[in-house]
Amino acid sequence: MVFWLMPDSPHDVFSLVTPADIRRIRDTAQENFIKLMDKVFDRLLVLKASRDLAKNPTTTKQLLNCVRVLARLIPFVYEARSDGSTIEDIVLWTQRPRPGSGADYSLGKQLVSATIDLLFTSGFTVPQATVGEDTAVRYTIWENGVGQTSSLGSSKENVSNRIEVLRLLLVLCCKTMYVPPARSVAIANRALHTIAYNANKKMVLCLLCSLLNTSLKEHSQGWAIPYRNSTAINPADELTLHAMQALFIMLEYQTPATKGGQSSDAGSDATSAEESNANTPSMVLVTGTETGTQNLFRVFVSKLHRQQEFDYLIGNIMRLLEETMRSNLSILASVTKQPTRHVMPQEATILLWLLLENNSLFKEYVVDHNRSLRLFSVLLYFMLNGYTDPAQSGMVRTISHILHYLSEDGQFATRLMQPFDQSILPSQMRIVDASLTHADFMINTAFTLLCSSKPYLVPVYSNLLLLVRNVSPYLTQISQMTADKLLSLFDIISSPAFVISEPYHVRWLIYLIEVFDYVVHYRAIDNPHLMYSMVKARSCFVRLKAFDLDKAKGELAALREKKSKSDATRTIGSLGAKADAASVTPVPSLATLKPDDSSEGAASPALSDKARGKRPDPGPASTSDTREQATTSTAPKQASPGQFQPSTEWVFSWLPDLPLDPIIAVLDALSVHVDRISNDVQRSAELAPPTEPIPSDGGKSNLEPDQSDTKPADQTSTEPIATADPTLAIIHWLSSNAMTQAMPDLEDSMPEIRPRLQGMSPALVVWFKSLLWSMVYSSGVKPFGIWKNTHVRLFVIKSSQ
Repeated sequence: MVFWLMPDSPHDVFSLVTPADIRRIRDTAQENFIKLMDKVFDRLLVLKASRDLAKNPTTTKQLLNCVRVLARLIPFVYEARSDGSTIEDIVLWTQRPRPGSGADYSLGKQLVSATIDLLFTSGFTVPQATVGEDTAVRYTIWENGVGQTSSLGSSKENVSNRIEVLRLLLVLCCKTMYVPPARSVAIANRALHTIAYNANKKMVLCLLCSLLNTSLKEHSQGWAIPYRNSTAINPADELTLHAMQALFIMLEYQTPATKGGQSSDAGSDATSAEESNANTPSMVLVTGTETGTQNLFRVFVSKLHRQQEFDYLIGNIMRLLEETMRSNLSILASVTKQPTRHVMPQEATILLWLLLENNSLFKEYVVDHNRSLRLFSVLLYFMLNGYTDPAQSGMVRTISHILHYLSEDGQFATRLMQPFDQSILPSQMRIVDASLTHADFMINTAFTLLCSSKPYLVPVYSNLLLLVRNVSPYLTQISQMTADKLLSLFDIISSPAFVISEPYHVRWLIYLIEVFDYVVHYRAIDNPHLMYSMVKARSCFVRLKAFDLDKAKGELAALREKKSKSDATRTIGSLGAKADAASVTPVPSLATLKPDDSSEGAASPALSDKARGKRPDPGPASTSDTREQATTSTAPKQASPGQFQPSTEWVFSWLPDLPLDPIIAVLDALSVHVDRISNDVQRSAELAPPTEPIPSDGGKSNLEPDQSDTKPADQTSTEPIATADPTLAIIHWLSSNAMTQAMPDLEDSMPEIRPRLQGMSPALVVWFKSLLWSMVYSSGVKPFGIWKNTHVRLFVIKSSQ
């Protein structure tokens, strides 16, 4: 009785019941541990069925204490003991007599069912019913939004109780935290399966809509001025955070399939209930959904189709992102407005990704929405704002997946050719170019992130290059600055030493080659600046065509030799560094190719020796670069056993398939005319009559006395006449029909316009699980440490000190 009578708050439970005490009982007196779980749960059921629950504070307190004790004990049920075994099956999923009644029951299934019921218990987590039993379970939607036009008007007590029950729900489903990453995809989470696969459809709909609407609800601050750095947690904000986390893990979960193709943990005792037509979202109209074969949360999200529901979703996601963006840009907003409550941009972007992945109609809506370009710009802002912070790498990677997914739609790619409004960006992110399009800014963002050479951003690089590749068939009027940066990327990625340093570098190379292949075949006349940059970088394509593995190995060995002799501050770095810094191979890097900061915003008309691979010593690196690259400066001269060893067979598996021939043929044909135009302009400049020498007045104004008479007659301006710049003439010719007529026939080599699609590989699924559950873990540590000092295995816990 002491467990549900004495504590007055969650802090009391978590401070009085220590991890050492729980492990001692679990490991030395397992029967007592099971009996404790059964007793607490049996008391919870009794209190839950009490008719005076809404009127008796003592009953409510005892029920909450039962919820808190179970939330304290369950993580240690999933945690592996010293011998590697767990007691999960024995405690939660083994049939045994229920205390008091003697009937067999499974604690896990009953506890999941009771927890869901508690989220909809009248007078406890939802307002008390006006008719019927005081403690009846009312499956209804908490807030207005999807599937609901009005809010229930919940009290502070209802909100506080929901927080406690949602916390228990997260704990019940937290088994994934205690599974190693390699096994997290193959091992079923039976609590999540019970909710998502074997549940009452009406319950799933009400829970889904309640979590979704609560996550996106805007909380009015009234006339109060909230202080952003206040340590106090608003209950409404805490409820929003837990609701989002519960929604994420429900939508993400997929039960592993067995050899027969059926779910490995499909239940056989799913309940059913009649569905009400009142206040039901559009997805309830789905028929024929067989319970137990699909994640019903995903099924119902996929059936959303009403425009007002899409308006609600995208409008509130944009609000969450823009609130944080404004707070970052405004000093006043950082004091008077909490940026996104406790829901940071990472949660908003994850929700957006899950909705896009699970509902094709929502994706079409986002692409067609009049604010789609605004969303695109805001997402790029958060990438640029967070890529230097390892703590925000999860958000940056999530955004890269969203943009890649959207780029698969040709209509969205076409819209990126519209002018880009930089007024929403801070001054340090802006590019001085009035003709900038969204595609220009996208390529410049990719260039900036790739130049950073951050090991934790390696997965993002592939998505960024795929983004550029998918948009390339629709590129028009790319600026000269953007074109030069794109060719600078190609110069590095196509260098022999870089290609063979890691196996995945070839994929990056293929993506860029496909960009140029699409432009040459479909958009040559629409991109004179890009074609001009390609002509100037023709040697890069020829070098790749003549790729020689032995020479590439020699170049890489020379770089390793130089690396081993150089100082830690004179590193070459690695664009494609792996997350494990110990495995980094020194190769040519984009770290030295910084974005152009000149006021004109244009790159030089020709690639320098450094850009062409004849790089002089880069000189001392900056302090920040030194810290990032210090781990790469001790690479050995010879490749270690764990490093990639390219072979001739590997080279021939990709080199012959590169569409280099049509690209080089076009560049050969155009280079003849470009050289002719350049010579003609230069010859015209030489034949033009010379201008009169301008006497030097030493910077004096016309109003000052002229003292030039006292100087020798030859003291005139000796500055040479500037050489004629043929760029304008070349660009004009490249944008004319004459360029089209000069190009060779490419009909036989026309590539099919087909986007590279995003697939959920096992590695991506594991990463996403780790991201979601690490967020759940972090939020649980802050108040009183739900999972603190437990042995999680899905991710690594690092101390902030």
